[in-house]
Amino acid sequence: MTARLRRTLLFAPGGNEKILSKGIGLEVDGLILDLEDSVAPDKKDTARKAVAEALKTADFGRKEKVVRINALSSIHGAEDLETVLSARPDTLLVPKVDRAEDIQEYDRRMAEIEAREGFPVGGIGLIALIESAWGIVNIESIALAGPRMTGLLFGAADFTRDTHGLITPDRQELMVPLMRILLAARIAGIDALDTPFFDIKDPAGLERHSLQAKAMGYDGKALIHPGQVEIVNRVFTPSEQELIQARRIIETFEKARQEGKGAAQLDGKLVENVHVAMAERLLNIARQAGLTF
Repeated sequence: MTARLRRTLLFAPGGNEKILSKGIGLEVDGLILDLEDSVAPDKKDTARKAVAEALKTADFGRKEKVVRINALSSIHGAEDLETVLSARPDTLLVPKVDRAEDIQEYDRRMAEIEAREGFPVGGIGLIALIESAWGIVNIESIALAGPRMTGLLFGAADFTRDTHGLITPDRQELMVPLMRILLAARIAGIDALDTPFFDIKDPAGLERHSLQAKAMGYDGKALIHPGQVEIVNRVFTPSEQELIQARRIIETFEKARQEGKGAAQLDGKLVENVHVAMAERLLNIARQAGLTF
C-alpha cells in the first residue's frame, strides 16, 4: 500500500455533520470517523449510516478516510464492517486488538466484502488500536499479521485501565508499551501512532507528549480536538532549520563519496550512511507535506 503522511489523525464522532465538516477544513493528514466510544449505543445505527454516506459523498481532499468501527466481538461490529466497507474508506481503525488472529479475522471478512463489491481485494488498510496488556504482549505478531496492516495506534486510556496504572506528565510508566509498539511497527514497516492527549486545555502538556513521541521515532499522533492540530502538526513537521541541516548532510556526504570516501565531517561531526538516511526521511516528510525547500 502507498505510504501516507500521518502526523495528525483527528477523531470525529460518527454522524456529527458539523464536526465532520470542520474536520475536513482542518490541516490534518486524516480523519477518523468514529463509530465506537464517541457514539452512544442507541445512536449506533444512525451513526453507521451517516458515516457510510459521508464516505460516499463528502470531499475529503487528500485526507485519509479512516473509520473506527466497533470490535467484531461486539453486537455492532459485523454490521459496521459490512456497511462501512461497502462505502470504501481508505483504512479501518480496529479497536481492542489483542492478538494476530484478530487482524486475520478482519482480513478474511474484508476480503469477502471487497470481492463481493468488486473492489481490489486487500485495498483497504488496517490500523490496529492497542489498548490492553495482551495487545502489548502480542504486539510483534499483531504488527506482522498481514499485508493490510499499515499502522499501530496506542490507546493509553484503556491500556492504563487494564493495567491499573496512571498517565503522568512525563509518561515514564508508559515507556515500555510505547517502545514495544514502536519497535513492532519498525520491524513490520508500518506506522507507529501515539495515543491522543486527553486534556484539551493543556497545550503545554500536548506539546511535551508530542515532542517525546517524535524523539522516540513515532510518525504522528491521534487527536481529539481541533485545537490540538497546530501543535502536533508543528512537532511532526520538519522545521526549516532541520531541512537546511538535512540538505547539508546529504550534500556533504555526496561530495565525500565522489572523492572515494565512505564518511565525511560536518561541523565537527561524523556523517555516514545512517545520517544520510535520516536526512532523506525528513526531506521526504517535507515533500509529502507540500513544503517548499
